[in-house]
Amino acid sequence: MYLYNIHTHNIGSREIEGYKFRYILNTFPDDFEKKSSENEDVWFSCGIHPWYIDDISRQISLLEEIASDERVVAIGEAGLDKMKGPDINIQIDVFRQQIELAVKVGKPLIIHCVKAWDELVALHKEYKTDIPWIIHGYRGNAQQAAQLGKIGFKFSFGEHFNEETLRSLPIESIFCETDTSEVTICKVYSSISDVLHIEINQFVEKIEYNIKKYIK
Repeated sequence: MYLYNIHTHNIGSREIEGYKFRYILNTFPDDFEKKSSENEDVWFSCGIHPWYIDDISRQISLLEEIASDERVVAIGEAGLDKMKGPDINIQIDVFRQQIELAVKVGKPLIIHCVKAWDELVALHKEYKTDIPWIIHGYRGNAQQAAQLGKIGFKFSFGEHFNEETLRSLPIESIFCETDTSEVTICKVYSSISDVLHIEINQFVEKIEYNIKKYIK
């Protein structure tokens, strides 16, 4: 039985307490080749983070080559951040290019969003695509989550999350991650299943269903 970590920057143990782990390792276009050669038994996401927008023509060109790799199961993390990074209009332009690439290759988006929800929602409505838009490390309140979920966003939760929000969402829209945390994905699954009052193995099966439906 696999526990799926859909967004991490670090590869840890492959198995704990009888559970095997399947990682989606976050990469950037410039480090994908190195990380993919060092980690042959994991999946990958690859994207241009809004904090690190530089030499965009070259990065987008490289990302377009990487996106077709069968081990790359998602584009990202990509998105918008009004607290850090270049001007929001520059971020939107780069994010648009990654949305269009994700649509072209038919792979989900792993999204970083900080205080740019109106812009994110506007882009989602504009593109009207069926590919999953998964907001990683989600900590927003239940009201915001309901509004985002209503138009099709999915949510990934890590070590820290809003319990009320988690309980308000249909389990079909939930994923699990560790991001940069040192906690194991096993701990994340356990914490979330406890909040939802779902037996751990049942929760594992439901997340696996989401993975197979929306990611691979």
